[in-house]
Amino acid sequence: MTGSPELTGLVWPRLTDRLALRPLTLDDVDAVHAFRSLPEVVLHLSHDVLTREQVLTRIAQRIERGRPGAAEPLLALAVEELRTGRVVGDVMLRLEPSRSIGRTPTHEWEGTIGYALHPDVQGRGLAAEAAAELLVIGFRDLGLRRITADAYADNVASNRVLRRLGMRQEAMIRAKSLGKDGTWLDDNSWAMLRDEWPG
Repeated sequence: MTGSPELTGLVWPRLTDRLALRPLTLDDVDAVHAFRSLPEVVLHLSHDVLTREQVLTRIAQRIERGRPGAAEPLLALAVEELRTGRVVGDVMLRLEPSRSIGRTPTHEWEGTIGYALHPDVQGRGLAAEAAAELLVIGFRDLGLRRITADAYADNVASNRVLRRLGMRQEAMIRAKSLGKDGTWLDDNSWAMLRDEWPG
């Protein structure tokens, strides 16, 4: 296995029709806290509502994981709405080496995407727009072999985003995680291979 894909060569910001994506900084703490502190936003995420200090720690850790040589590389980006200049969400692309079960190692890498947006901009297709740019970064710029995503089955909006991106639902894992309301949640696994990416 060779070193991880080079993140420092990426050019920012990345512009889409309505958004600018750029690396998160500590100046984004208040904007990120504004939505990651809301129960309706974190309902399907792996963390509970976050305090400002927890958001600060989270962003600092993600910045470290974006530095060259990080053991678990991760690209953490702020999502700015071009019309207002406001940070309305954050997205991530986590990298890991592809696995080999034989004696010949693989030099390929793959990624996992995730996203969270402020509820006052949800329902406008911005999550799909930001996630589509993550696929561009992952497949075109970083040369990843495969990109995956997970969404709990009852998170209808997130599953719709992943389907809209053209990702394949590879599995539904029944009762995988205990939800915040005490019920067991089914988890949908989505993926796309580099050869399947229409870009």
